[in-house]
Amino acid sequence: MRALRIAGACRSALLAVIWGLVTYAAFPPMGLWWAGLIGVGGLMLLTRGAGLRAGLGLGALYGAGLLAPLLHFTAVAMGNPIGWAALTVFQSLYLALLGGAWALVSRLPALTGAPAPGARRPGRRAARRWLPPAAARIGAFAILWAGIEELRSSWPLGGFPFGRLAFAMADAPMLPVAAYGGSLALSLVAALIAACLAEAVAALLPAVLRLGPRPARAGTIGTRRPSVAALAAGAAAALMMAPAALPLATGAQEGTIRVGAVQGNVAKDFEDAFNRALEVTGNHATATEQLAADVGPGTLDMVIWPENAADLDPRSHASTAALLDRSARAVGAPVLVGAVPVEGRVRYNDMLLWSPQEGPGAYYRKHRPVPFAEYIPARSLVRRLTSQVDRISVDMAAGTGPSALTVPAATQGRQVPLAMGICFEVAYDDSLREGVLQGGRAIVIPTNNASFLDSGEAAQQLAQGRVQAVVHGRSLVQVSTVGYTAIIAPDGSVEQVTQPYTQASLVADVALRTSLTPADRLGAWPGAAAESLAAILALAGIVNAVRTARRRP
Repeated sequence: MRALRIAGACRSALLAVIWGLVTYAAFPPMGLWWAGLIGVGGLMLLTRGAGLRAGLGLGALYGAGLLAPLLHFTAVAMGNPIGWAALTVFQSLYLALLGGAWALVSRLPALTGAPAPGARRPGRRAARRWLPPAAARIGAFAILWAGIEELRSSWPLGGFPFGRLAFAMADAPMLPVAAYGGSLALSLVAALIAACLAEAVAALLPAVLRLGPRPARAGTIGTRRPSVAALAAGAAAALMMAPAALPLATGAQEGTIRVGAVQGNVAKDFEDAFNRALEVTGNHATATEQLAADVGPGTLDMVIWPENAADLDPRSHASTAALLDRSARAVGAPVLVGAVPVEGRVRYNDMLLWSPQEGPGAYYRKHRPVPFAEYIPARSLVRRLTSQVDRISVDMAAGTGPSALTVPAATQGRQVPLAMGICFEVAYDDSLREGVLQGGRAIVIPTNNASFLDSGEAAQQLAQGRVQAVVHGRSLVQVSTVGYTAIIAPDGSVEQVTQPYTQASLVADVALRTSLTPADRLGAWPGAAAESLAAILALAGIVNAVRTARRRP
């Protein structure tokens, strides 16, 4: 018997990793969005009715299967696997929490179909069930998924949203849901579909429930229910296809601006490239002058360079300023350029407005520097674990200014506010929402993907930008040093995109919009509701487990 239990545990562990890998396949660069539904549904069935320890362990293994390949770009950037392993382990703890919570919640009488405690005692009536057990399981699992995903995306140190299920759904028919409830709503709908599919499979093939840990309660487990399967499959199809009919307002409301997006390119030995002063800036200056020759000077409203395009801050280095000024004069329009000023013992990440007449002007200063990548929290403590912390010798500090930057449109004689987010800020709904609420008519995402080489990070970021365009109902211009540079419409479609590691530029008439999506009007409320409901469910599962343990002889 012991050998059988060990074999069963190993089988469950292997399945957990497999379901995680299947979910990973939904994300770019593979981009098989439907695989995310299969992987999440597999996790639901694997941990349903399991013990707490089994749920925690299987959730952690699922997280490792999903996040280890998804976050491998961190190892590419650092040149060693230490940070990658640490980030994967820490982020997997949230999936462990999901697995443990679902293992407990799935034992609730309302979800198993078993009689509620006391229902069979004389003189007492059975508790009325407002939802069939299968429907209750579908809703409860989706709420737990959404609540724990929201927690992972916001806490601690601002959270880490990479790997949100929503960001695998940029090509899914449910994408319009994002405009009505943000990335969270898109993840919730995807989790609901996954749970419906899982229930359909379990109803038709009850043997799949025996592939995981032994269920704590019988309930409907092992009962073939074609009617349940048909209803669950129908609900999955409706949830998948109905959102495509949701209206998305995408037309220009304040006209358009003609934007040039410049990808100057960087050598793949990026560290040497950034150490060779002016090479990165020179590449972007050359590409901008070629752009001016192609479209003619004075035909663009603005030109956007990526994050870190000025490897020496033009406000303090005359040589950089000369290159930038020459480019702005050649194109006859203001240039937005990424610069990293050092002030005392800290540095900042800026997008600086450079005018061909006046030189440096207003700037957006990145609000959310990335912990352990752009700054080291508790540096002295972390240094005891690894000396790699000193690779970041000067910490990046958070900016405190507005999240929108007003840029003059050169050919129109008017000022255009733009919502700004630098690099990883594209993954945060609330960061971009601030810029939109401050009047941003379009979204600009400058980024530097050079340190990630040929990993999947740039493709993941492009998918995040597509989802965010829908969340906020804005055109989005993503500009990268090495790609992908893209023009994204408010409906999430990619209108133009460059190839990685090429010197290129894009020209587009970008629609300006003023109205707010329901998601931006709701703000943080959906996230708070998801976390609260998930906590209530988890607490109910704990209370039920304690009561069950006390009733045992």
